[in-house]
Amino acid sequence: MRNPFIKATVLFSACLILNSTQAKAQVKYSHGPALENDRDSKMNRMLGSDENSFYCYRVRSKGRGTSFFVEKYSKTKLKLEFSKEISLGDEEDETIIEDVEYASGNVFIFRRKYNKKTDKMALFFQTVSSTGQANKELKEVITVSADHYEFVDFEIFPNASKTKFVVKAAHKANKEDQYKTEFILIDAVNIKKLTTKQVDQNLSAGGNFNWSFWGGSGEDSYGFIGLYLDENDNIYYCVTDKSKNSTDKEKKYKLNLYTLNASDKNPKVLNLPFQDDYYVSDIEFSKANDNDIVVGGFAKDVIERKGKDLVKCGIFSFKVNVSKNTIVGKTAQFFDDKMLTALESNPKRSKYFKYKMDYIMPVGDAVYYVGEQYNEVMVVTRNGNTTTTSWRYEYMDVIVAKLNAKGEFEWVKNVPLRNEMSLNFAHVFKQYIAYATNTNLYILCDDHPKNMERYEKGDFEPSDLKSVSGIHGSNFVSNAVRLDNGKIKRQLIFKNEDYCFAPIQERNPQFIPPSDCEIFVPSQNNEVYIYTEDSGRDQFGKLTFE
Repeated sequence: MRNPFIKATVLFSACLILNSTQAKAQVKYSHGPALENDRDSKMNRMLGSDENSFYCYRVRSKGRGTSFFVEKYSKTKLKLEFSKEISLGDEEDETIIEDVEYASGNVFIFRRKYNKKTDKMALFFQTVSSTGQANKELKEVITVSADHYEFVDFEIFPNASKTKFVVKAAHKANKEDQYKTEFILIDAVNIKKLTTKQVDQNLSAGGNFNWSFWGGSGEDSYGFIGLYLDENDNIYYCVTDKSKNSTDKEKKYKLNLYTLNASDKNPKVLNLPFQDDYYVSDIEFSKANDNDIVVGGFAKDVIERKGKDLVKCGIFSFKVNVSKNTIVGKTAQFFDDKMLTALESNPKRSKYFKYKMDYIMPVGDAVYYVGEQYNEVMVVTRNGNTTTTSWRYEYMDVIVAKLNAKGEFEWVKNVPLRNEMSLNFAHVFKQYIAYATNTNLYILCDDHPKNMERYEKGDFEPSDLKSVSGIHGSNFVSNAVRLDNGKIKRQLIFKNEDYCFAPIQERNPQFIPPSDCEIFVPSQNNEVYIYTEDSGRDQFGKLTFE
């Protein structure tokens, strides 16, 4: 699902002018009519758009079984044009929808089917056209052997132009077997499978994964962390692994970039070294030309010491010449105590926070890195002989950094975001929307109504900010970050009183959307479409930027 270049292109072209107190800065929000949907039919995700319409994916999972729908809405009327149910056939229990993507005028539904009798897992796709015609033909992508469902992992990545997909299929036949991974290239325009390449690597999404007692996934989680498909069918992916000098007491990691060119059978590998050994859990890619690719993310190191642990975390960027497979530029900016305090209210808590890179956005002669900070805690509750597990999430701030034309981080700023929630499964949601213009980068999110007056005090303490634990009663706000100096201006867009901006559209773990799934649909004519809901009722809204 990762597609940072198209995100950057969309973010660059979207023109948001939000603060009515700023000169020549206005935004018009208009809500559409109430939708007459079954309240059990929940919005799963917004997919994409063509010139006149946008597309969504819904799941109905109560009462009469589970049903899946692809829907098309008018941009002008914000009304339903069609709703097409996707049938899984007579073997619904063995078939799961893996992913749903919009590309080249069609909605692609990727679905997996496991045959327990033969120990075979297959991945297929079918399409729904822009006129609502569902192609009943299932096109096979790959079939692999596995005697357990969890030994197979599929992920789908579109290229920037949404003309092709690469399917990553990581799998092994049994517990004793070694993982292998296939990359299958699919033509989204002509709707057919093109090529398949295999590498002897474990590139499953879970990788090598362990839970720490105090903070969700532990820092000895490592493995595959991201992939990018360019317009020339070249594949780039990053893997973290333990360094040779890693110990149980002080774990050390290395970050490697693999390049699998369209004309090659085997990938090239390049180590992306830091001055010290840092843990990298999430990255994004950007490729503005055929010669270079940029890899950016957050890095973290925790050195345990008696009395006080040493914590270093910050943001990094590597620029790689893809033809020579060499590093042509690298830089890193680590957070000082002032930044940690602004981010977390308490520098000591930095040990427990994680960082997720969401965007690498080229604007003018600079590049902007945008990501979120969060805390993930597994909570085990015991009541007699019964044990239940849940996960508590604390989202705290969006981090924005400017990489100037000299290849240096000119500034790093934090946009306050406070959101707390509990789930019965582990999953990170994107809590904000990001857009860029020629002058500002806008972060839009739900915020506590009392925080706006606190922001007006330039010296407010981060600990004074209140968190949003429920959408109703919060505000949907804009934070305009100036591209030249990082200064922030804020504006209320609307109050979440009835129909509310809902960053989380599906809480059922069976149908959960990917963590990097967008929560809006950008369009031409300086318009962005968002989804709002109120106790099962639905309504779309349009942001028009003037």
